[in-house]
Amino acid sequence: MKAYHSPLKVYPTSWDKKINSNLKKDWEIRYTYFCDAHPEGKIIRFKGMNNCKTLEEKQHQTRILIENEQKALERGFNPITKQYEIIDENIVSENTPFYKALEILFKGFKGVESTLTDYENSMKHIHFYSTKLGINNKEVSTVTKGDIKQLLMKMSLDGHSNYRVNKTRSHLSKFFSVFTELDIFQVNFIEGIKKLEHESAKRKIIRTPDEWRRFHSIANINYNVYSFLMIFLYSGCRFEEMAQVKKSDVELEKSIFWITLKKGGKHSRVMRAINMQTWKYWKEYCDLAGPEQYLFSHNQAPNDVPIKGNALTDVSAKYLRMVGLNVTGYSLKATFLNLVSKEHGITKAKELAGHTNEKTTKIYAVDYEEHLVEQNRKIKVNTK
Repeated sequence: MKAYHSPLKVYPTSWDKKINSNLKKDWEIRYTYFCDAHPEGKIIRFKGMNNCKTLEEKQHQTRILIENEQKALERGFNPITKQYEIIDENIVSENTPFYKALEILFKGFKGVESTLTDYENSMKHIHFYSTKLGINNKEVSTVTKGDIKQLLMKMSLDGHSNYRVNKTRSHLSKFFSVFTELDIFQVNFIEGIKKLEHESAKRKIIRTPDEWRRFHSIANINYNVYSFLMIFLYSGCRFEEMAQVKKSDVELEKSIFWITLKKGGKHSRVMRAINMQTWKYWKEYCDLAGPEQYLFSHNQAPNDVPIKGNALTDVSAKYLRMVGLNVTGYSLKATFLNLVSKEHGITKAKELAGHTNEKTTKIYAVDYEEHLVEQNRKIKVNTK
Protein backbone atom coordinates (compact mmCIF):
# COMPACT_ATOMS: atom_id res chain seq x y z
CA MET A 1 0.00 0.00 0.00
CA LYS A 2 1.06 3.56 -0.58
CA ALA A 3 1.90 5.29 2.70
CA TYR A 4 -0.39 8.11 3.80
CA HIS A 5 -1.18 10.05 6.95
CA SER A 6 -3.98 11.89 8.69
CA PRO A 7 -3.91 15.70 9.04
CA LEU A 8 -1.37 17.04 11.51
CA LYS A 9 -3.03 18.39 14.63
CA VAL A 10 -1.70 20.34 17.60
CA TYR A 11 -2.72 19.80 21.18
CA PRO A 12 -4.05 21.87 22.86
CA THR A 13 -6.39 22.50 19.93
CA SER A 14 -6.58 26.17 20.82
CA TRP A 15 -2.85 26.58 20.31
CA ASP A 16 -3.22 29.25 17.60
CA LYS A 17 -5.54 31.42 19.69
CA LYS A 18 -4.39 34.33 21.85
CA ILE A 19 -4.88 32.44 25.08
CA ASN A 20 -2.00 33.28 27.39
CA SER A 21 -2.65 30.30 29.66
CA ASN A 22 -1.65 28.01 26.74
CA LEU A 23 1.96 29.11 27.11
CA LYS A 24 2.37 27.07 30.29
CA LYS A 25 0.80 23.93 28.78
CA ASP A 26 2.77 21.07 27.23
CA TRP A 27 2.17 21.11 23.47
CA GLU A 28 2.60 18.33 20.95
CA ILE A 29 1.90 17.69 17.28
CA ARG A 30 0.10 14.48 16.49
CA TYR A 31 -1.00 12.51 13.43
CA THR A 32 -1.58 8.91 12.34
CA TYR A 33 0.74 7.29 9.79
CA PHE A 34 -0.45 4.36 7.64
CA CYS A 35 1.94 2.02 5.75
CA ASP A 36 2.48 -1.67 4.92
CA ALA A 37 3.96 -2.38 8.34
CA HIS A 38 1.11 -0.55 10.09
CA PRO A 39 -2.00 -0.75 7.90
CA GLU A 40 -4.14 0.06 10.95
CA GLY A 41 -2.10 3.21 11.47
CA LYS A 42 0.43 4.30 14.07
CA ILE A 43 0.08 7.52 16.05
CA ILE A 44 3.09 9.82 15.66
CA ARG A 45 3.79 12.43 18.32
CA PHE A 46 6.54 15.02 18.42
CA LYS A 47 7.38 18.28 20.13
CA GLY A 48 10.01 20.98 19.88
CA MET A 49 8.19 24.14 20.82
CA ASN A 50 7.83 23.90 24.58
CA ASN A 51 11.00 25.81 25.46
CA CYS A 52 9.78 29.00 23.79
CA LYS A 53 9.50 31.99 26.13
CA THR A 54 6.45 33.72 24.64
CA LEU A 55 3.15 32.54 23.18
CA GLU A 56 3.98 34.15 19.83
CA GLU A 57 7.33 32.32 19.66
CA LYS A 58 5.66 29.04 20.58
CA GLN A 59 3.03 29.43 17.86
CA HIS A 60 5.64 30.43 15.29
CA GLN A 61 7.88 27.46 16.13
CA THR A 62 4.88 25.12 15.95
CA ARG A 63 4.02 26.32 12.44
CA ILE A 64 7.62 25.69 11.36
CA LEU A 65 7.57 22.17 12.84
CA ILE A 66 4.32 21.36 11.02
CA GLU A 67 5.63 22.72 7.73
CA ASN A 68 8.92 20.79 7.99
CA GLU A 69 7.14 17.55 8.88
CA GLN A 70 4.72 17.88 5.96
CA LYS A 71 7.58 18.53 3.54
CA ALA A 72 9.45 15.49 4.85
CA LEU A 73 6.37 13.30 4.47
CA GLU A 74 5.87 14.53 0.90
CA ARG A 75 9.45 13.51 0.12
CA GLY A 76 8.86 9.96 1.36
CA PHE A 77 9.90 10.24 5.00
CA ASN A 78 8.73 7.35 7.17
CA PRO A 79 8.38 8.72 10.74
CA ILE A 80 8.46 5.19 12.17
CA THR A 81 11.74 4.03 10.61
CA LYS A 82 13.10 7.59 10.39
CA GLN A 83 14.17 6.81 6.81
CA TYR A 84 13.25 8.29 3.44
CA GLU A 85 11.49 5.71 1.29
CA ILE A 86 12.09 6.64 -2.32
CA ILE A 87 9.64 5.07 -4.77
CA ASP A 88 12.22 4.91 -7.57
CA GLU A 89 15.74 4.45 -6.25
CA ASN A 90 17.19 5.48 -9.61
CA ILE A 91 15.59 8.91 -9.89
CA VAL A 92 16.90 12.13 -8.37
CA SER A 93 14.59 15.12 -8.16
CA GLU A 94 14.95 18.52 -6.58
CA ASN A 95 13.09 17.17 -3.55
CA THR A 96 15.36 14.17 -2.99
CA PRO A 97 17.26 14.40 0.33
CA PHE A 98 20.84 15.56 -0.26
CA TYR A 99 22.76 12.47 0.82
CA LYS A 100 20.18 10.12 -0.70
CA ALA A 101 20.68 11.92 -4.02
CA LEU A 102 24.44 11.28 -3.80
CA GLU A 103 23.82 7.59 -3.11
CA ILE A 104 21.53 7.27 -6.13
CA LEU A 105 24.03 8.97 -8.44
CA PHE A 106 26.95 6.94 -7.08
CA LYS A 107 25.22 3.71 -8.12
CA GLY A 108 25.59 4.82 -11.74
CA PHE A 109 29.23 5.87 -11.53
CA LYS A 110 31.71 3.74 -13.45
CA GLY A 111 35.45 3.47 -13.04
CA VAL A 112 38.29 1.25 -11.94
CA GLU A 113 38.15 -0.30 -8.50
CA SER A 114 40.61 2.16 -6.92
CA THR A 115 38.65 5.18 -8.18
CA LEU A 116 35.34 3.86 -6.85
CA THR A 117 36.98 3.03 -3.53
CA ASP A 118 38.24 6.61 -3.33
CA TYR A 119 34.68 7.85 -3.92
CA GLU A 120 33.41 5.54 -1.19
CA ASN A 121 35.90 7.08 1.24
CA SER A 122 34.64 10.55 0.36
CA MET A 123 31.03 9.39 0.72
CA LYS A 124 31.76 8.31 4.31
CA HIS A 125 33.11 11.77 5.13
CA ILE A 126 30.23 13.51 3.37
CA HIS A 127 27.68 11.41 5.23
CA PHE A 128 29.31 12.05 8.61
CA TYR A 129 29.68 15.81 8.21
CA SER A 130 26.41 16.44 6.39
CA THR A 131 24.63 14.64 9.23
CA LYS A 132 26.59 16.65 11.78
CA LEU A 133 25.59 19.89 10.05
CA GLY A 134 21.99 18.82 9.49
CA ILE A 135 22.10 19.01 5.68
CA ASN A 136 22.00 15.29 4.89
CA ASN A 137 18.19 15.33 4.73
CA LYS A 138 17.76 18.79 3.19
CA GLU A 139 16.08 18.79 -0.21
CA VAL A 140 19.03 18.67 -2.58
CA SER A 141 17.82 21.80 -4.39
CA THR A 142 18.08 23.78 -1.15
CA VAL A 143 21.71 22.85 -0.44
CA THR A 144 23.88 25.93 -0.79
CA LYS A 145 27.48 26.73 -1.55
CA GLY A 146 27.75 27.79 2.08
CA ASP A 147 26.55 24.37 3.25
CA ILE A 148 29.29 22.60 1.29
CA LYS A 149 31.94 25.09 2.39
CA GLN A 150 30.92 24.48 6.02
CA LEU A 151 31.20 20.72 5.47
CA LEU A 152 34.72 21.06 4.07
CA MET A 153 35.71 23.47 6.84
CA LYS A 154 34.51 20.97 9.45
CA MET A 155 36.72 18.32 7.87
CA SER A 156 39.73 20.63 8.11
CA LEU A 157 38.96 21.52 11.72
CA ASP A 158 38.80 17.82 12.59
CA GLY A 159 42.33 17.33 11.26
CA HIS A 160 41.75 15.90 7.80
CA SER A 161 44.60 16.68 5.41
CA ASN A 162 44.24 19.32 2.71
CA TYR A 163 44.61 16.50 0.19
CA ARG A 164 41.60 14.62 1.61
CA VAL A 165 39.50 17.80 1.84
CA ASN A 166 40.37 18.68 -1.77
CA LYS A 167 39.58 15.13 -2.89
CA THR A 168 36.17 15.31 -1.19
CA ARG A 169 35.53 18.67 -2.85
CA SER A 170 36.48 17.17 -6.22
CA HIS A 171 34.11 14.25 -5.75
CA LEU A 172 31.29 16.55 -4.67
CA SER A 173 31.91 18.60 -7.79
CA LYS A 174 31.26 15.55 -9.95
CA PHE A 175 27.94 14.97 -8.20
CA PHE A 176 26.94 18.59 -8.63
CA SER A 177 27.87 18.46 -12.32
CA VAL A 178 25.16 15.82 -12.68
CA PHE A 179 22.76 17.95 -10.63
CA THR A 180 23.25 20.81 -13.11
CA GLU A 181 22.52 18.42 -15.99
CA LEU A 182 19.29 17.51 -14.21
CA ASP A 183 18.42 21.24 -13.95
CA ILE A 184 18.41 21.05 -10.16
CA PHE A 185 21.07 23.80 -10.18
CA GLN A 186 21.93 26.34 -12.86
CA VAL A 187 25.67 26.15 -12.20
CA ASN A 188 28.04 23.82 -10.40
CA PHE A 189 28.87 26.13 -7.50
CA ILE A 190 31.38 23.65 -6.04
CA GLU A 191 33.86 24.96 -8.62
CA GLY A 192 33.56 28.32 -6.88
CA ILE A 193 34.95 26.85 -3.65
CA LYS A 194 38.72 27.28 -3.60
CA LYS A 195 40.96 24.28 -3.19
CA LEU A 196 43.20 24.22 -0.14
CA GLU A 197 46.93 24.57 -0.72
CA HIS A 198 48.49 21.15 -1.07
CA GLU A 199 51.84 20.01 -2.34
CA SER A 200 51.97 16.35 -3.24
CA ALA A 201 54.77 14.37 -1.68
CA LYS A 202 57.45 13.52 -4.21
CA ARG A 203 57.08 9.92 -5.31
CA LYS A 204 59.83 7.53 -4.28
CA ILE A 205 61.33 5.73 -7.24
CA ILE A 206 64.17 3.32 -8.01
CA ARG A 207 67.35 5.24 -8.91
CA THR A 208 70.61 3.74 -7.73
CA PRO A 209 72.45 0.61 -8.95
CA ASP A 210 72.00 -0.91 -5.50
CA GLU A 211 68.23 -0.34 -5.65
CA TRP A 212 68.08 -1.97 -9.07
CA ARG A 213 70.12 -4.91 -7.75
CA ARG A 214 67.59 -5.31 -4.93
CA PHE A 215 64.70 -5.15 -7.39
CA HIS A 216 66.16 -7.85 -9.65
CA SER A 217 66.84 -10.07 -6.61
CA ILE A 218 63.07 -10.67 -6.39
CA ALA A 219 63.60 -13.20 -9.20
CA ASN A 220 65.40 -15.44 -6.66
CA ILE A 221 62.50 -15.23 -4.20
CA ASN A 222 59.45 -15.52 -6.46
CA TYR A 223 60.02 -15.70 -10.20
CA ASN A 224 56.32 -15.26 -11.03
CA VAL A 225 56.15 -12.00 -9.09
CA TYR A 226 59.42 -10.79 -10.65
CA SER A 227 58.17 -11.56 -14.18
CA PHE A 228 54.95 -9.67 -13.53
CA LEU A 229 56.80 -6.70 -12.00
CA MET A 230 59.09 -6.50 -15.03
CA ILE A 231 56.07 -6.52 -17.34
CA PHE A 232 54.28 -3.93 -15.22
CA LEU A 233 57.39 -1.73 -15.02
CA TYR A 234 57.52 -1.34 -18.81
CA SER A 235 53.77 -1.36 -19.46
CA GLY A 236 52.80 2.18 -18.44
CA CYS A 237 49.48 0.69 -17.26
CA ARG A 238 47.60 0.53 -13.99
CA PHE A 239 47.22 -2.60 -11.88
CA GLU A 240 43.46 -2.67 -12.54
CA GLU A 241 44.13 -2.77 -16.28
CA MET A 242 46.80 -5.48 -16.04
CA ALA A 243 44.50 -7.64 -13.90
CA GLN A 244 42.04 -7.89 -16.81
CA VAL A 245 44.53 -8.88 -19.53
CA LYS A 246 43.81 -12.30 -21.08
CA LYS A 247 45.97 -14.36 -23.38
CA SER A 248 43.58 -13.46 -26.21
CA ASP A 249 44.49 -9.79 -25.62
CA VAL A 250 48.13 -10.45 -26.49
CA GLU A 251 49.62 -10.49 -30.01
CA LEU A 252 53.19 -11.61 -29.48
CA GLU A 253 54.09 -11.57 -33.16
CA LYS A 254 53.22 -7.88 -33.28
CA SER A 255 54.57 -7.18 -29.77
CA ILE A 256 51.31 -5.59 -28.66
CA PHE A 257 48.63 -6.22 -26.06
CA TRP A 258 45.20 -4.72 -25.45
CA ILE A 259 43.72 -3.27 -22.29
CA THR A 260 40.30 -1.95 -21.36
CA LEU A 261 40.78 1.68 -20.40
CA LYS A 262 38.23 2.95 -17.88
CA LYS A 263 38.31 6.71 -17.49
CA GLY A 264 35.59 9.30 -17.07
CA GLY A 265 32.94 6.60 -16.94
CA LYS A 266 33.91 5.40 -20.42
CA HIS A 267 35.37 2.03 -21.42
CA SER A 268 37.60 1.75 -24.46
CA ARG A 269 39.86 -0.95 -25.87
CA VAL A 270 43.37 0.43 -26.23
CA MET A 271 46.55 -0.98 -27.74
CA ARG A 272 49.78 -1.02 -25.74
CA ALA A 273 53.29 -1.96 -26.81
CA ILE A 274 55.14 -4.97 -25.44
CA ASN A 275 58.57 -3.58 -24.66
CA MET A 276 61.34 -5.78 -26.05
CA GLN A 277 62.95 -5.86 -22.59
CA THR A 278 59.95 -7.86 -21.38
CA TRP A 279 58.99 -9.87 -24.47
CA LYS A 280 60.36 -13.12 -23.06
CA TYR A 281 58.26 -12.75 -19.89
CA TRP A 282 55.12 -12.16 -21.93
CA LYS A 283 55.90 -15.31 -23.95
CA GLU A 284 56.40 -17.37 -20.79
CA TYR A 285 53.00 -16.26 -19.51
CA CYS A 286 51.29 -16.92 -22.84
CA ASP A 287 52.84 -20.40 -23.09
CA LEU A 288 51.31 -21.30 -19.73
CA ALA A 289 47.85 -19.78 -20.27
CA GLY A 290 44.70 -21.08 -21.90
CA PRO A 291 43.17 -18.95 -24.72
CA GLU A 292 40.76 -17.06 -22.46
CA GLN A 293 42.64 -17.20 -19.18
CA TYR A 294 43.69 -14.09 -17.30
CA LEU A 295 47.50 -13.90 -17.43
CA PHE A 296 48.27 -12.18 -14.14
CA SER A 297 45.89 -13.80 -11.70
CA HIS A 298 46.34 -15.31 -8.24
CA ASN A 299 49.95 -16.15 -7.40
CA GLN A 300 50.79 -14.11 -10.53
CA ALA A 301 49.98 -17.07 -12.73
CA PRO A 302 47.33 -17.64 -15.44
CA ASN A 303 43.86 -18.50 -14.17
CA ASP A 304 40.23 -18.57 -15.29
CA VAL A 305 39.34 -16.12 -12.51
CA PRO A 306 40.77 -12.58 -12.53
CA ILE A 307 42.55 -11.05 -9.57
CA LYS A 308 41.59 -7.69 -8.08
CA GLY A 309 43.77 -4.73 -9.00
CA ASN A 310 44.40 -3.89 -5.35
CA ALA A 311 45.62 -7.45 -4.75
CA LEU A 312 48.33 -6.89 -7.37
CA THR A 313 49.15 -3.61 -5.65
CA ASP A 314 49.54 -5.38 -2.31
CA VAL A 315 51.66 -8.28 -3.53
CA SER A 316 53.95 -5.90 -5.44
CA ALA A 317 54.49 -3.76 -2.34
CA LYS A 318 55.10 -6.89 -0.25
CA TYR A 319 57.97 -8.17 -2.40
CA LEU A 320 59.50 -4.72 -2.92
CA ARG A 321 59.63 -4.30 0.86
CA MET A 322 60.98 -7.82 1.22
CA VAL A 323 64.15 -6.85 -0.69
CA GLY A 324 64.54 -3.61 1.25
CA LEU A 325 62.99 -1.14 -1.19
CA ASN A 326 60.89 1.59 0.41
CA VAL A 327 58.66 2.01 -2.65
CA THR A 328 55.18 0.94 -3.75
CA GLY A 329 54.11 -0.99 -6.81
CA TYR A 330 53.11 2.23 -8.53
CA SER A 331 56.65 3.49 -7.91
CA LEU A 332 57.63 1.18 -10.77
CA LYS A 333 55.33 3.08 -13.14
CA ALA A 334 56.81 6.36 -11.91
CA THR A 335 60.35 4.95 -12.28
CA PHE A 336 59.70 3.97 -15.90
CA LEU A 337 58.02 7.24 -16.89
CA ASN A 338 60.73 9.22 -15.13
CA LEU A 339 63.43 7.45 -17.17
CA VAL A 340 61.45 7.80 -20.40
CA SER A 341 60.91 11.52 -19.86
CA LYS A 342 64.65 11.95 -19.26
CA GLU A 343 65.77 10.07 -22.34
CA HIS A 344 62.88 10.63 -24.77
CA GLY A 345 60.92 13.64 -23.43
CA ILE A 346 57.69 14.15 -21.52
CA THR A 347 55.54 13.74 -24.65
CA LYS A 348 56.75 10.17 -25.18
CA ALA A 349 56.19 9.39 -21.47
CA LYS A 350 52.66 10.81 -21.75
CA GLU A 351 51.98 8.60 -24.79
CA LEU A 352 53.23 5.42 -23.09
CA ALA A 353 51.15 6.12 -19.97
CA GLY A 354 48.00 6.88 -21.98
CA HIS A 355 47.56 10.21 -20.21
CA THR A 356 45.45 12.95 -21.76
CA ASN A 357 47.76 15.75 -20.63
CA GLU A 358 51.39 16.24 -19.64
CA LYS A 359 50.42 17.64 -16.24
CA THR A 360 49.35 14.14 -15.15
CA THR A 361 52.52 12.58 -16.55
CA LYS A 362 54.70 15.03 -14.61
CA ILE A 363 53.24 13.64 -11.38
CA TYR A 364 54.99 10.36 -12.25
CA ALA A 365 58.06 11.78 -14.00
CA VAL A 366 59.30 13.19 -10.71
CA ASP A 367 62.68 14.42 -11.94
CA TYR A 368 61.41 16.00 -15.15
CA GLU A 369 62.06 19.59 -14.06
CA GLU A 370 65.60 18.67 -13.04
CA HIS A 371 66.10 16.93 -16.38
CA LEU A 372 65.04 20.11 -18.17
CA VAL A 373 67.48 22.21 -16.18
CA GLU A 374 70.27 19.74 -16.97
CA GLN A 375 69.45 19.85 -20.68
CA ASN A 376 69.27 23.65 -20.65
CA ARG A 377 72.64 23.81 -18.93
CA LYS A 378 74.23 21.99 -21.87
CA ILE A 379 72.65 24.12 -24.61
CA LYS A 380 75.22 25.63 -26.95
CA VAL A 381 74.62 28.56 -29.31
CA ASN A 382 76.87 30.22 -31.82
CA THR A 383 77.84 33.62 -30.46
CA LYS A 384 80.37 34.42 -33.20
